[in-house]
Amino acid sequence: MRRLERANQDTQISIPQKDGTIAKFPADAFYVAFGHEAERFRAIHRGEDPGEAHPLTTAKRNAMYAQPYVFDADDQPRRSSQAE
Repeated sequence: MRRLERANQDTQISIPQKDGTIAKFPADAFYVAFGHEAERFRAIHRGEDPGEAHPLTTAKRNAMYAQPYVFDADDQPRRSSQAE
């Protein structure tokens, strides 16, 4: 059982949070989060509500040692609705 648990830990993304907890995601969550944020970018471009961020994106924002995450739709500038 311990071998299985160790093998599973090797395939997880673990992000220590500011509150001392650890957010864990399956290894392929990065790809899902990337697609989710890409769709949020498209919604922003169309002038629509982008909805909520993917939980992995939220965990990266709240990380103990946060690094800038380029592909975070909430951090991107919005186009003005007025013509320039």
